[in-house]
Amino acid sequence: MKSKIISVGIDIGTTTTQVIFSEFTIQNTASDFHLPKVKITEKNIIYKSAIYFTPLISREKIDLSGLKGLISQEYKRAGIRKDNISTGAIIITGETARKENAEKVLNALSDFAGDFVVATAGADLEAILAGFGSGAAEMSKNHSKKVVNLDIGGGTTNTSVFFEGEIVDSYALDIGGRLIRFNKENKIIYISDKIKTIIDSLKLNLHIGARPSFEDLNKLTDKFAQIILKVANNKELSDEEKDLFIQHRNKDVRTEITMFSGGVSEFIYHNAEINTLEDTTKFGDIGPLLGYSIRKVLEKDRKIFLEPKEKIRATVMGAGIHSIKLSGSTIIFDEEILPIKNIPILKVFSNDDRDLVYLYKNICSKMDLYPDEYVAVAFKGPKAPKYLQIKKMAESIVKAFEYRNHPIIVVIENDFAKALGQTIKNIVRDSRKVISIDNIEVDTGDYIDIGKPIANTVPVVIKTLIFKN
Repeated sequence: MKSKIISVGIDIGTTTTQVIFSEFTIQNTASDFHLPKVKITEKNIIYKSAIYFTPLISREKIDLSGLKGLISQEYKRAGIRKDNISTGAIIITGETARKENAEKVLNALSDFAGDFVVATAGADLEAILAGFGSGAAEMSKNHSKKVVNLDIGGGTTNTSVFFEGEIVDSYALDIGGRLIRFNKENKIIYISDKIKTIIDSLKLNLHIGARPSFEDLNKLTDKFAQIILKVANNKELSDEEKDLFIQHRNKDVRTEITMFSGGVSEFIYHNAEINTLEDTTKFGDIGPLLGYSIRKVLEKDRKIFLEPKEKIRATVMGAGIHSIKLSGSTIIFDEEILPIKNIPILKVFSNDDRDLVYLYKNICSKMDLYPDEYVAVAFKGPKAPKYLQIKKMAESIVKAFEYRNHPIIVVIENDFAKALGQTIKNIVRDSRKVISIDNIEVDTGDYIDIGKPIANTVPVVIKTLIFKN
């Protein structure tokens, strides 16, 4: 039996805002009726919005009214109501995520766009979704090589590395096409504080109110291009170059194929020459020149350089198509409390009898970080646990939740959620709600959303909320 659900992806970036709607087909693919195996068997994009400039009231504030009007208009054009939406993601990215009212905007749009649309921000998640949307994950699987995708937008460069379809690294840099902006007279009206150290180190005459020389701008964009490729190739960085990382550094992962997505990538893969100040500023920023500088650096780089499936739409494609996962089918949940959103993950160890001895203390030590919030206990667990192991896990989890009037939420990688959930219910024997799901891999620092059930499984979105870090 097949079910269909609709997913939305909304990407609110430094420069542009986009919306897409996708339709997923969900089907039980198991041959044995008693052992269901529900999968997403088809993903089809049913509507792509135009690409809009992100509406701003000022450099510090997003225009929430303008943004809601824009998104509402796209829902009408697509012929989709908010109650049609089962899952998806609103991603606020780049410098826009640092605006004064960014969290307020996300919360308002989350309610506006449907009961199970996640509002999420975070450089790592943005990088990963762009990597899926660009086709880098699929490319790494097809070629059995490590593929790096660099998504370069207006405010940031969000980078993901994939191997055999799995993410192995992600990071972000304060490098983007809108970090210097110009008025119609080609005078500088904005320079991001994030790049002023680099400008000073190069001794460039770039100041607000000045009409810069093409040569100075080109030196800066050439420097950015060199930094991007140095990081991707794991080369040594100067202190001011290291300061461009957002939140954390990259890992030492050697990549073999390079791809670019994001708005700036449109100029990397285009053959146009950028040789004058007028060529550079035709969109009011340094995006065209940054793309041109990267193209010139790539001509000297010996790595395999491929074009992605999606460029400027990569992140919104990732948000609308690749943000959702499905839990296993043999699970336990109290449907009346679903959907639930923004549940912090407490990752603990419970893989063998030795870990089980410390499971209760391990949960309690991490639970103290969230004294008044719902939490989800997560672990891998044994592949085929015995009944006594499951009972021990259940007792430890129930004891850890003893003084909390919250649902008991458990997320397991291996396939025994139903047995564990039933054992927990047998122990509590009260009105306590229990959710026990499996086939989901998460980590400490992640947040999780769980949607209403579809064909005996539940849709899950794993995310990083930058505002809560």
